[in-house]
Amino acid sequence: MTLCNTYKRLALDTWDKIQQGRRVHFQLKEETLTDLNVLALKARHNNQVFTKVFTKNAEGKNGADWEWWFKGLTNKWIGFRVQAKVINIDSDEFEHLHYRSPKKGKYQCDKLITKALSAPQPLFPIYCLYIQTDDPQYLNKWSCRTFSHLKDFFGCSLTSAFTVKKLRPTNSKHLIDLQNKISPWHCLVCCSGYGKSDFVTNIQAFARAQFELDNEAALELDTKIPEDFSTDTPPQYVLSIIDNENNDNIITTDRSLAGVLVFLEKE
Repeated sequence: MTLCNTYKRLALDTWDKIQQGRRVHFQLKEETLTDLNVLALKARHNNQVFTKVFTKNAEGKNGADWEWWFKGLTNKWIGFRVQAKVINIDSDEFEHLHYRSPKKGKYQCDKLITKALSAPQPLFPIYCLYIQTDDPQYLNKWSCRTFSHLKDFFGCSLTSAFTVKKLRPTNSKHLIDLQNKISPWHCLVCCSGYGKSDFVTNIQAFARAQFELDNEAALELDTKIPEDFSTDTPPQYVLSIIDNENNDNIITTDRSLAGVLVFLEKE
């Protein structure tokens, strides 16, 4: 099974799990869905997917960031800083989308953007949204020309942190506010319609086309958007995870990082 097929399968599975929860009125947490998806990725691609989970951090129940790193056969790398949110089955809202730290008063979204863009090797700041709805008025827009429209593919969807930041002044967090600003997550690794080149170039081309990057908003946070997110030299902890993901001495100085997920393109 290819990484593309696994991403599609996991989106369908996530949709089904949330739907099951809706039927018995049980709200799944984003941490649970993330753990299940990471487990499935490793189980199906054990020689291609590497992970490291760090000690539970100060973000606590409101979630913490993950990093996703992709390496292509050309030895190019690209990284994403990811925050997961799950739809609330009662309201169809992403309840904690605009979470703000009660102590420091800084919005989680702003921290995500700052951490991603100010890293020694900048990353795309994005949200992974776990979605399911039984309402026929939602998720009818479909721009992909490669795969047929299936709402269940939105079970795992991606959007830019800058999109979330723009929604904050009006406290917009309902599915209706986001449905035209998201992409099924399999598009990240399946789509070749933007770059038509190597794996990492394709990923970056898709991300730049689909994930909003706001230079003005970045400057307000004392960061800037790089011309190129790809690199030949990822952080050392990423390489260490590939060498030995069970090494307990692998650390980062970032306490808001829950874990790292590394994907290697298969020949």
